[in-house]
Amino acid sequence: MNERKTFTRVELYSLVWEQSLNDLSERLEVTQQQLKAVCREYNIPLPNRGHWTKVRFNKQITKTPLPKMENRGININLASDPKPKKFKTSYHKRAYELEHQSNLLFKVPKRIVQYHPTIRKSKKLLQQLDESKDAGFWELSQEHEILPIHTDPKMRSRAFRFMNTLIMAIEAMNGKIIFEYGRCHIELFGQKTEINLRQKYHRIREKDKSGWSRESWKKSEKLEFQAGPSFRHKSWIDRKTIRLEEYLPQIVAWIEKDCKYWHDLRAQQAEQKRRREQELLKEKELLKKIAEEKSKLRQLISDSENWYKAKQIRGYLSAYKDKVEQNKSLLNEEIKVYLNWANQKADWLDPLTKFKDPILGKSDLE
Repeated sequence: MNERKTFTRVELYSLVWEQSLNDLSERLEVTQQQLKAVCREYNIPLPNRGHWTKVRFNKQITKTPLPKMENRGININLASDPKPKKFKTSYHKRAYELEHQSNLLFKVPKRIVQYHPTIRKSKKLLQQLDESKDAGFWELSQEHEILPIHTDPKMRSRAFRFMNTLIMAIEAMNGKIIFEYGRCHIELFGQKTEINLRQKYHRIREKDKSGWSRESWKKSEKLEFQAGPSFRHKSWIDRKTIRLEEYLPQIVAWIEKDCKYWHDLRAQQAEQKRRREQELLKEKELLKKIAEEKSKLRQLISDSENWYKAKQIRGYLSAYKDKVEQNKSLLNEEIKVYLNWANQKADWLDPLTKFKDPILGKSDLE
């Protein structure tokens, strides 16, 4: 017998705290994603990560109270799909999809036992930087791979936890952190986006009694994350109602979008270059064929002219020989040498002599 799929908000709240979403989804024959979407829509809190492990080992747990909501007696039908969510842009839609992707964890924990190796390395380097009065962050980044975390020591723990969560999410998406020329980048789709995490400073402008203005900078307790080059970076900052950590899905979605844009652009440029090279190759081959045809035509004209000249020379030599033979006194060794030489020149000039068999002395065309 199938379980009913219509519940009040209080009933559904009790169900999700009585058993895991995996067990509950199998029992109600719905997907975990559908359960999560319904709970988000009706503001029903879900157990935190590790809750069911604590239950299994009889450890103390904290149950999040059900927030008040109008129409609390409304019936929730799990058999019907939740209302489709509207998004301002495809970027916001992608952030929503990433936030609800099962292999990505965007919730920044309050405490991390084992940091990412890059975080551990940067932590040591920043401690050295705090103790050193000579070197600055820029000089240190030229020699070591250090994350761009620019905060006071008291805010650094939060910055490390934020960056650790970001790096883990990026690596789960087959991306990675790379360092080039003293700068830190996130690489996705083979393209890089520069990142930076800093403590926000506020600029203060003041005027003295003489009317001259001056500027000073005041530290705030806000964290600001920047992605992209300095001349066009995108930034997210702590607000009164939203902390920087809550922007993580949007940050990752923006970085993914930026890297995908450059990946597609580079692929398009590579394809255009390949097509241009193919067109140039075809053009070169065509010009080569045209040049070969012109060369063959010139050779044909030259051969025909030489053949005609050789024919004229042989006709002349035949008439010359007949004239000499009519007068035996004119025939001497010098004339014979001349006739032999002239016939050789006619053969040399005649393009058809190259077809003659060297043994038989006959042309292949005869």
